[in-house]
Amino acid sequence: MSDDCKIRKDYVEFLKALIEIPSLSGEEGKAAKFMQNALDQIGVTPQVDKAGNVYGEIACGDGPTVLLNGHLDVVPEGNLEAWKPYSPFKAAVEEDVLIGRGASDLKAGLAAQFFAFKQIKQALDAGASLKGKIIFSAVVHEEAAEMLGMQYLIDHTLEGESIDLCILCEPSSGRVALGHRGKVELVVKTMGKTAHSSQPKQGINALEKMLPVMQYIFEEMPGTLKAHPVLGDNSVTITDCIVRPGAQSIIPDECEISIDRRYSPDETLEDVVRQLKTVIDGFAEKDPEFKAEVYPRAYCEKTYTGYTCEVNKYHPPWATDQQIPVVKKALDALENAGQKPECFYWKFGTDGGYTAGLRGIPTIGYSHAEEKWAHQPKEQVKISQMMKTIKGTEAILAAVLDLKKK
Repeated sequence: MSDDCKIRKDYVEFLKALIEIPSLSGEEGKAAKFMQNALDQIGVTPQVDKAGNVYGEIACGDGPTVLLNGHLDVVPEGNLEAWKPYSPFKAAVEEDVLIGRGASDLKAGLAAQFFAFKQIKQALDAGASLKGKIIFSAVVHEEAAEMLGMQYLIDHTLEGESIDLCILCEPSSGRVALGHRGKVELVVKTMGKTAHSSQPKQGINALEKMLPVMQYIFEEMPGTLKAHPVLGDNSVTITDCIVRPGAQSIIPDECEISIDRRYSPDETLEDVVRQLKTVIDGFAEKDPEFKAEVYPRAYCEKTYTGYTCEVNKYHPPWATDQQIPVVKKALDALENAGQKPECFYWKFGTDGGYTAGLRGIPTIGYSHAEEKWAHQPKEQVKISQMMKTIKGTEAILAAVLDLKKK
């Protein structure tokens, strides 16, 4: 069996086993243990931090530090009827296609990063040398859109570590992602006064007070948002509306809407909140009965280890300059490997919002998994394409860290 055939066979077995471990956000423990065992088997000491992130490193002399990163969690499987004849957590292989929940987003990419990491480790064991450090990491709680795992990894676990390049293995169809718009879930809440609905004027209807806010968001606000030269149009829309008490025969004294706001790197989270607050303050000046507040949605999340943290539901925007020397070296490495990928920007949010958007770490995304299959029934990847991800990731590591084989 040729080396390429053996890698493919081992990769498929590895990925199938990983997919067959259900790992919803907050339930990644068994998948984390799987990755610990995998690191241990290749001679890398596995480590687990307080949040439950798994990581291991290869260090060999002075040089850059590259962070390989993916997440352990997957989204729920959804309607099982839509998966037939497959089962989401029973990986299936049909010719060149591997099917299962998390295949595209992003266990296939995580497995590919691990295999590239493994190839480098085996080369070093055989006498090769490199200059720098590779940290392989698999974090928790990405799908919940709060960056909890990545935040803990960067701010606590790897505190003091100077990371020169972060490579995310989110699906990118073989292209190199250089960023995405920011996303935040905002809450606007209007307050009123309950009364019997037979005498509505005795109360203050919080839903009625919300109407001008909703009208502004739907009809006027989109026209105030500026497009970004590379990330494209910013956007805003309302995704949910709840009234309380929400019972018959009673005027609601509280109305809450959820807003999906997409924004670019020239805006901060504070800017986004302030923009809506200014509008709300204007309504209050005109209507003495109008009372409202706006704030980012926040949740208290708990990881599988028991670690708890209150986090805002958002991904900051980011855009990596492809002329940064380490990024250019990565792109050149892929071209030299015969891949010549185009650069683009994701439509969805990633943990790059934390590494690049908030911490300024040069970050790229790279995987041959396809975005169109993320979160879909019959989620899938092409095995032959993922072999390219292994080779491409290995080529980037070899170039950035000056790998010299014996």
